[in-house]
Amino acid sequence: MPASEKALPAIDRNRVLGLIAEHRKDWSLQQAFYLDPEIFELERQLWFPRQWVIVAHASEVPEKGRYIVRNLFDEEIIVVRHGDGEADIAAYYNVCTHRGSRLCTKDGRGRLLVCPYHAWGFRLTGELQTRADLPEGVDPEELGLHKVPTKVIAGLVLCGLDSSSLPDIEPAAAGLTDLLRENGVDGARIIARKSYLTKANWKLVLENFLECYHCRPAHPEYFRVNGHVKVTAMRDDYNARKWQDEIEAWHSVIGDAEFNKGIWEPGDLDTMPFAMHRKPIGSGRLTLSDDGQPVSRLMGGRISYDGGENGFRIGRLSFLSAPNDYLTMFQMVPRSANETDVILTWLVDKDADIDVDADKISWMWDVTTVQDKKITEDNALGIASRVYRPGPYTPLESQTAFFIETYLSQMQALMTGQRGERREQWAAPSQLFASPKAACTIRRPSD
Repeated sequence: MPASEKALPAIDRNRVLGLIAEHRKDWSLQQAFYLDPEIFELERQLWFPRQWVIVAHASEVPEKGRYIVRNLFDEEIIVVRHGDGEADIAAYYNVCTHRGSRLCTKDGRGRLLVCPYHAWGFRLTGELQTRADLPEGVDPEELGLHKVPTKVIAGLVLCGLDSSSLPDIEPAAAGLTDLLRENGVDGARIIARKSYLTKANWKLVLENFLECYHCRPAHPEYFRVNGHVKVTAMRDDYNARKWQDEIEAWHSVIGDAEFNKGIWEPGDLDTMPFAMHRKPIGSGRLTLSDDGQPVSRLMGGRISYDGGENGFRIGRLSFLSAPNDYLTMFQMVPRSANETDVILTWLVDKDADIDVDADKISWMWDVTTVQDKKITEDNALGIASRVYRPGPYTPLESQTAFFIETYLSQMQALMTGQRGERREQWAAPSQLFASPKAACTIRRPSD
């Protein structure tokens, strides 16, 4: 029997539940959660289908008939624009409903999606167009393409695997649409994209991304550019006071309305997590560039630089950094138990100069992500040692600890079918927000 036909071994869920029960709160995970292919397979079955993720920007399908082929948790999908409206974008599994062939082999444009195997055509809205050759008694309405749940939020195209499993995305759409528009996300175009394939479990990649405790030793460029490291990368009363002075000075310039913007929804199995926070870049910098000077056209209708950066969390695996003149989009893509693709996309205003310097724009997050790839891979190698044991998270790693507790709680609920009581109410980390008022204006989950 070929290997592909062999049944997958049954996953010992009781063993995984036992590991969860042994977990020490606010400590890192046990080794198996970072290395075991069986646990990764369990995540594929249970956890990944619960996640909305960014798969594209609307500018990648700019007019009716344009389509792109993308990956969604190891499923290949087609993202297509079927109309002229802002939200007229749909996604389908890249599977012909005739005999299962791969439908599209590359990005393209057309009035129909045509399978290269037997030339069956499908409308951009998914219905079967080719009907003349159907056997008698076959209902063509049953042979439409398999739809992928899709939501467009201010130019960001989000997809998930299964509508019956996905959490409610509408609170995120309501809470983030205007904030994303204010940063010009809906009117942007892509100027660069890079992939940083990292030989480490996706949870290690995300744990690293969610904390800045490592920024001082690992990211000299990032540490130099970003003022918030005075409180997110170290515990130092003198530097914390200096940062507070910068925040107050910034507040006096931008005013209360802009300063107090922020939103925080930690999410649960029923509601997609999302957040937006504001902070000054610091040190008189206008944007996140090497010298702090502008690198592109102002976005979102801004008429001047306010020296700030807006950070967005969109689901659990997608993020956005928004200074005044460009955007960096982050996609964390689990590939296997020990490989994660980190994809960064840089966007500018659609009317920015055609010869805008992509290297200057991508500089900070490119150099930082190259460094993150190295330290995360070293982390993975250390965890593979026979002497590895979980270690405690520090107060500067509160977001990472929050993610781990949430992950374990959700995995346990998905395996047992029982929702456990939350041991405490999670609050937005105050160091993420320049405004204490914004940090306190949070949404709390029911699960």
